[in-house]
Amino acid sequence: MQGIKAIDRSGSVSIRASRVRQNIWDLDALLPIDYIIPPHHLELLPSEVYTNFCNLLSRDVYSEGDAQWLYNYIQSRADEMSPEFLAMLDLWLADELKHYEALRRTYHCITGVDFAEMNHQFASRVHEIKPIEMVLADEFTILVTMMFDEIGSVYSYRRDLWEYYRHFGTAIQKIGHHLVKDEGMHFNNAAELLLTKHHHRLGEVKELLEQISVLEKSLQKYHKTFFLDHAQEQYRFPSHFNLVLIRFILARLGLGLQPERLGLQELWQWVPTGYRLVPIFAGDGDR
Repeated sequence: MQGIKAIDRSGSVSIRASRVRQNIWDLDALLPIDYIIPPHHLELLPSEVYTNFCNLLSRDVYSEGDAQWLYNYIQSRADEMSPEFLAMLDLWLADELKHYEALRRTYHCITGVDFAEMNHQFASRVHEIKPIEMVLADEFTILVTMMFDEIGSVYSYRRDLWEYYRHFGTAIQKIGHHLVKDEGMHFNNAAELLLTKHHHRLGEVKELLEQISVLEKSLQKYHKTFFLDHAQEQYRFPSHFNLVLIRFILARLGLGLQPERLGLQELWQWVPTGYRLVPIFAGDGDR
């Protein structure tokens, strides 16, 4: 994986005594680098499912890899961060880089795009911190943004699993399930650190979440910063998507009531009037 650093896992000892958790799964066993999708899955696919999934992967592959940039940026300010947060961040990056590689393999076996071309595309990315500086103010704002971003990814990947991953065979479907589970764990890990390390600032969470939502809606495109990458696909979700996510986050932190189950289900099953699937066009958003 060109441009991606290996992680020293020696700093994870303090994590084991906490409530921070990691979903363990073996990518090589599930989706070997030379994996070939059984032909009958491709033969039975509706054309719009194949086309939409290719376009979706052409963005998701690289936005997962952008986690390395965010990690490097936070590490450049490590003296401002708690040891518990930095240890959790190592586990988070290990997962996100596994997602990057899993999606590279998925993209390759579905489209035939070679890994060298993906390396070239990834190396040419320009990361713009200025548009999202507000959410990187300190450890507290980073953790709140992580909760917002990761729970958004849970429901985004649930939609992707429902619309796309499940059509390409067991291995690809299991990748989708692990993406959902990993992002859910990242959400809960950020919540645990907020509750244990920043409980005195919980009163600020609701206003900050509202500010993050406004910022995301105003971005118009994704700035290659990992956080707020859903700015490139807001049209795939109902207009009240962020409002429900905010309620869900506040409930997780003990600051409000949980949204109703049907309201959460709608987040990933909503389809615009007149469509069977939410359309994904190659020109929408920004990779």
